[in-house]
Amino acid sequence: MLELEALENSISALDNSIEVYKKISDNNNDFSEHLANDKKLIDTLRSGVIQNFEVAFEQSWKFIVRWLNENVSYGIAQGITKKELFRLAAEHLLIDNVSKWIEFKNYRNSTSHIYSELTAENVFKSALEFPSYVKYLLKRLKEHNQ
Repeated sequence: MLELEALENSISALDNSIEVYKKISDNNNDFSEHLANDKKLIDTLRSGVIQNFEVAFEQSWKFIVRWLNENVSYGIAQGITKKELFRLAAEHLLIDNVSKWIEFKNYRNSTSHIYSELTAENVFKSALEFPSYVKYLLKRLKEHNQ
């Protein structure tokens, strides 16, 4: 039986960082309007979202491997690419959109090479989409956790 607390915590941290970013960057009141104009603050918050995306993504694929090892066949994911891993996860109904997970993988891989504002912005946008996908994975892991 998998202990899913680490994945749950990483999802929670990502959700929290997105929530704080949205609160600060929303110009709904004088306070947030002032903060939203602080580029250093916004960049720092965006970096926090990206960092939490990295952690949640890493936790997610590692839990997919663990689940497959425990529920399908030990070592089934050994030596395969992430693309193959996500296809295998979809075959076992852990995820429902292989191409989106491959896209997340590509963005995750680009985080160690963020040299441009455009790359950072693209990774950030992907990070904003990730929670619904990783929460679906968590739900499926819980439903099929033996």
